[in-house]
Amino acid sequence: MKTLPEKIQWYREPEGRKWKRVWHCVELSLIALSAIAVSLVMQVYGDGTKIQYPFIFLTLVVSLSAACLVPSVYQVSTFKRWQIQIIILGLGCSVGISALAAFGILELQHANI
Repeated sequence: MKTLPEKIQWYREPEGRKWKRVWHCVELSLIALSAIAVSLVMQVYGDGTKIQYPFIFLTLVVSLSAACLVPSVYQVSTFKRWQIQIIILGLGCSVGISALAAFGILELQHANI
């Protein structure tokens, strides 16, 4: 078992394994596609209330952010391991929260509140 300082040092290094960088790029691509899907569902099934278009815009900004980070994550020395983990966790959680908010907004629109 590694000691805590060894683990901390390992996370401070850039990711050198190519398969892991490709995996992170696939994760970011899926996050971007999920955000686009949430925006499309909101656009198709929404009735155009005031909150709908800013919500779609913010969700598409998250999608654009994830898509723009794919080439940077693929490069070896751009991000360290802990930074990649935080980026993927943050963007993934924001798309999940956006999906929950979209379903809540659509439910309120459907109930005509």
